[in-house]
Amino acid sequence: MFSIIYEPVHEIIYKNSKKEKRVMIHSEIHKFCDATLTRVLEGLKSYNNDVKYGYIQRDLIKDDVKYLKLFAEETKVRLKYRNQMRRWEMYVNGRPLGP
Repeated sequence: MFSIIYEPVHEIIYKNSKKEKRVMIHSEIHKFCDATLTRVLEGLKSYNNDVKYGYIQRDLIKDDVKYLKLFAEETKVRLKYRNQMRRWEMYVNGRPLGP
């Protein structure tokens, strides 16, 4: 009657503003605030560049490198979508955004 489907959970560990380790699951990116997503995106860009240019000698599997790039792309898309929604709300409501 029921079937179990196993899907691997993709997640990364990042440090929040209090320098505590937190987990960000790929399927729950929409729950994080813009500041957190921006901080994680900057860290991912820095890490990907370090790996690309050989500053970090980690034995990453090709799937891990591919996943980090996809995670960064998903974060960019989410931030872009939120900015578009803010602009749309500002246009519709006719009120200025921020102070």
